[in-house]
Amino acid sequence: MSIFGGVITNTVYILFPLTVYIIYTAYIRNLEQKEKKLFLELALYSSLYMLIRYGVMFKTVYPALLFNIPLVISLMKDQKLSSILISIILIAFNYYKFHFSLILLIIEYLAYFTAYLVFYNKKNRNIAIINSFIIIRTITIIHQTIFYIMPESPFLEMLYYILFSSLLFSFLSYIIIMILDKSENIINYNSTLNELNREKEIRESLFKITHEVKNPLAVCRGYLDMLENQQKKEYKKYVPIISNEINRTLNLMDDFLDYTKIKIVKEETDLYLLLDEMKEEIKPLLKNNNIESKFNIPDDELYMEVDYNRIKQVLVNVFKNSIEAKKDKMKISLDVYQKNNQVTIKISDTGIGMNKETLKRIGENFFTTKRNGTGLGVSLSKEIIHLHSGKMYYKSAEGKGTDVYIELPIN
Repeated sequence: MSIFGGVITNTVYILFPLTVYIIYTAYIRNLEQKEKKLFLELALYSSLYMLIRYGVMFKTVYPALLFNIPLVISLMKDQKLSSILISIILIAFNYYKFHFSLILLIIEYLAYFTAYLVFYNKKNRNIAIINSFIIIRTITIIHQTIFYIMPESPFLEMLYYILFSSLLFSFLSYIIIMILDKSENIINYNSTLNELNREKEIRESLFKITHEVKNPLAVCRGYLDMLENQQKKEYKKYVPIISNEINRTLNLMDDFLDYTKIKIVKEETDLYLLLDEMKEEIKPLLKNNNIESKFNIPDDELYMEVDYNRIKQVLVNVFKNSIEAKKDKMKISLDVYQKNNQVTIKISDTGIGMNKETLKRIGENFFTTKRNGTGLGVSLSKEIIHLHSGKMYYKSAEGKGTDVYIELPIN
């Protein structure tokens, strides 16, 4: 097999499990974060197994050239335990298969993990992590080429080998990671659109329940009108019918209440990472509406017990309302403040704002200033925050914009 064919084959072994993971997460839309991490771990382990078990090896090209890419992905996705296990597997594989120095292999993979820790809280950390991997990989290739792979080859041949291996590793790493990131962004963007369409589904449900409740009430009213002109002996005939219709109405309302009941499932979540992911999902919508945005999210970790999907639902709803309240040259910003045992998320826009009467009533069920609104979005968001023992409130001035504050306790 040619070098080109072997590289393509090894690339397929990496991408195939990751493609299955992407398709599965796209098909199962309501996966929790823990489930997503679990399936990503399985995909990375599968990629590594296929490379080790079926990967193409070359005598003239660094044999395990692409084997470190699952490790790069695991660290970029904060899969710390998986990255440690993958590192151990790769150290053992390189030691027993190619007889490289065990000490130098341990140093190499410790260097990868150290680079990850150094750049963890930095902006554009993923690019920094990839670049650090390429640098460490290049240094390792130079050493292994000189002492293990081509110790007696001419200098130019070794130089060509080192440059080719390093460039190939760099190019394929960027391509594979870009494919994974773009695919996840598309899935997240679609998820955001689904959240925005949820309000439309609630409105349609309200119209349906209104129609269903209206029918038995109309029947009750008709029979009550008839009773006014009937003698008492007819009561026994009509009262059971009225009672049945009222019971049917109550059953319909119970079904609707069960459908709309909010359920909170808390799990340990990095709030700052959640905000970063929400930012990537909402940015295309802001761009499509020509809205300038600024997100001031700390480069740090803040683990809290929250319902990931529900908090994300609240944030998406706030941004959706801001987009709908836009005016020319509008700006939206998000800031995060942490004080004592509380974190505050502030979302500000320079939209049309609200007058005092609207600001006073916002959050009331079915109160809305939109032509096709339901008046449930803000009240639903406030209830979700309340179930997290938090608080959500608004500050606004007509013609100047709106500030939304979400306060959550840090567990």
